[in-house]
Amino acid sequence: MLSHRWEGDEPGFIDIPQEGVKTLSASRFDKVRNLCREARSWKFHWTWIDTCCIDQRSSAEVQKSISSMFSWYRGSALTIIYLSDVVNSSDQALLLSEWFQRGWTLQELLAAKVIRLYKKDWTLFPQSTIFNHKKIPEILVALETVTEIQKSYLKFYSPSVEHPRVKLRWARNRVTKEKEDEAYCMMGIFGFTMPVNYGEGDQAFSRLLMEIMKRTGDATLLDWIGQPSTLNSCLPSSPSCFSNDPFAITEMCLDGLPRPVLSFALAAKVVYVFKRATRRARE
Repeated sequence: MLSHRWEGDEPGFIDIPQEGVKTLSASRFDKVRNLCREARSWKFHWTWIDTCCIDQRSSAEVQKSISSMFSWYRGSALTIIYLSDVVNSSDQALLLSEWFQRGWTLQELLAAKVIRLYKKDWTLFPQSTIFNHKKIPEILVALETVTEIQKSYLKFYSPSVEHPRVKLRWARNRVTKEKEDEAYCMMGIFGFTMPVNYGEGDQAFSRLLMEIMKRTGDATLLDWIGQPSTLNSCLPSSPSCFSNDPFAITEMCLDGLPRPVLSFALAAKVVYVFKRATRRARE
């Protein structure tokens, strides 16, 4: 499978002929051709790229694809990460790549068990004989630096709603083309799905947050700074609202991550939110 940034005139599902892309000369097919070439070089018979393997005309297929994306990348024998803006193999070039600023690439990095990093010219980023680049110590350190995600999570991540604030902070500086994707690209990370409804704007993130709180009871997620949701002013509108540490008192868990202890201010906010929701349900 390919993990990449959508750029310019990417070919879609309807642009790929039945006979394949080998005979197509247009430069817009270069990425697909290069992916197929690399897949063949490693003896794979099939490869997958989101731009042209999802029929965007079908809402049912889009819903299924978004809901299944984490499991698809988790099941992939190899995930090729194409860094189109990296021209040399320096750590600085890797750290500055826009691939790390996209929302969807976060779950692709966490889900993939085996990755290989490619530069703009489709040569390997690290000069190493180790096939899985997640097993190269220097690469793992660089990935931890740029993503601020612990190496243990990068090596193998198991989807769950544990430590939700920590995981939301992973996405705080990432961007998506569609506002709703700020929420949808996080579903696989938290291990649950919800209906996909493009057009709902920041309410998608509100629904994600309410689902997390329902499963965890973690009311510190109501402690945020930034633009409020159009669904409820007590809810944040995006992951960027979690750039700061919570105001609540915390205690340390065995895994070294903070566990929130509900403060009085947050408890009052929780009561307000749920009273308001109950009142709306009765009306």
